[in-house]
Amino acid sequence: MKNEKSTMTSEESLAIIRSMIESTKQDLRDNGSWFLLWGWLVFFASAIHYILMQTGFDQPYLAWMLMPLGGVISIFKGMREEKQQKVKTQIDDFMKYVLIAFLVSLFIVLGFMSKLQLYTYPMVMMVYGFWLFISGGVINFRPLQVGGIINWALTIVAFFVGFETQLLLLALAVLLGYIIPGYILRSRYNKAIQNSTAVLA
Repeated sequence: MKNEKSTMTSEESLAIIRSMIESTKQDLRDNGSWFLLWGWLVFFASAIHYILMQTGFDQPYLAWMLMPLGGVISIFKGMREEKQQKVKTQIDDFMKYVLIAFLVSLFIVLGFMSKLQLYTYPMVMMVYGFWLFISGGVINFRPLQVGGIINWALTIVAFFVGFETQLLLLALAVLLGYIIPGYILRSRYNKAIQNSTAVLA
C-alpha cells in the first residue's frame, strides 16, 4: 500500500513537471514570435518611410501598409496557437490584460495623430516601453526590460528632434526593444526544449 502511494505520488510529480515544461515552452514561444513579427514590421515600415521621404516620394506614409498585413497574420497566428495551447496559466491571463491595456493605449495614441502630430512617435515609443518592461518582468527576461528602458530613453530624445529623425529612432527602438530580445528569447526557448527533452527522456 505504501509503495502504491509512492508510485502515485511519483506519477503526479511527473505530470506536474510536464505541465510546467509545456507552460514554459508555450510562454517562450508566444513571446518570442510576437516580438519578432511586430518588431520587424515596424522596423521595415519606419526605414522604408524614411527612405521614401529622402527620395521625394509623394506618399511615403504608404510604408505603414505593412501594419494591416501584420494584423491579418496575427489573427491567423493567434487562432492557430489558441487551438494548440495545452496549458493555460495565471501568467497567460495576466498577460492578456496587459496586452489589452497596451493595444488600447496604442490605438488611442494613433487615433489622435492629427492632434499629437510631431509628438505621435514619441508617445508610441513610450507605450512600447511599458509593454516591453512589464512583459520582461512577468517572464523574468531582462533583455525585454532593458528594451523597455531604451524605448523610454529614446522617447525623451524623440521629443527634441524632427520627424525624419523620429523615424530612425523608432526603427532603433524596435531593433533594441523587440528584435534583438526576440532572437535571444527564441534561443532561450530552444534551450528549454532541449532541457525538457533531457528531463523527460
